[in-house]
Formats: sequence, structure tokens, C-alpha cells
Amino acid sequence: MYDPLLEVLRTIPAGQPLPPEPTGWPRVDRVVAELRQRVDMARNEEDFQAIGLLCREVLISLSQLVYDPDRHPALDGVLPSVTDARRMLEAYISVELAGGPNQEARRRAKAALDLGVALQHRRTASFRDAALCAEATTAAVNVVAIISGRRDR
Repeated sequence: MYDPLLEVLRTIPAGQPLPPEPTGWPRVDRVVAELRQRVDMARNEEDFQAIGLLCREVLISLSQLVYDPDRHPALDGVLPSVTDARRMLEAYISVELAGGPNQEARRRAKAALDLGVALQHRRTASFRDAALCAEATTAAVNVVAIISGRRDR
């Protein structure tokens, strides 16, 4: 019963963090895992920019999974396109974490989203840019997974 878990743990190099807990959204989980591998293997600007592109794709996939235009009106009144992850996720976060007690959680969730989106478009991307983008994107995925109840016990 424990063999699959043990096999995963054996493949993680010493000092490396454990892989993130799956969200249950196959495409999101697959791309987040790919992000981690790509960060480890990236060596030049094109590699770093490709990580930004993957970050963009995972945020689009995530937003399409959780955004409901009837429940999550866009903050600026503009109906988001199917690839406008920022508008969809901002609307989702604002509704699902509404109210004063959730102000700090909303701010943190939006900050992770903002950092991930901002770093995606750097043409002079460095390793640090790519690693920060991957971490911010992973954080945004994890926040949305928590908000949506995917991490409830």
C-alpha cells in the first residue's frame, strides 16, 4: 500500500522539498510538477522565459476551473476572456474571500497572483525571475485549492 509513496520519496534528492500536495485538477497538477522540473533544469534566458509561459498556462487552466461568471463578477466590470486568468482569479478571490476578516488573505492571494503574472513577461528573465515566478504561481494554485475546499480534511 505504501510502495507508491515510498518510490516518490526515494526519487527526491536530499535537501529538496517534498512535491506539493495534488489539487485533484490533473492539468494543473501536471504543469506545477513540470514547473519544478523546468526550474531545476533551466540554464539560459529562453529556458527561464519558458517557465514564465508555463506559469501563465497553469494560471489560465486554474482560472477556467474555478471561475463562474454568474457568481464571480469582474472587479472592473469587464467580462474576462477565456484566457484572462488575472481578471477571473481576482474576481474569484474577491468573492470567495469576501469580508473584512478575509482582507489579509485576499491581499496575500492577489500578491501571489500579481507576482506570478508580472514575472511571466520578462524578456530578460533570470534564474531568480523564473524561480520566483514558479513559486508565486504555485502559491496562487495552493491558495485557490484551499479556498475551493480541495485541501479540506
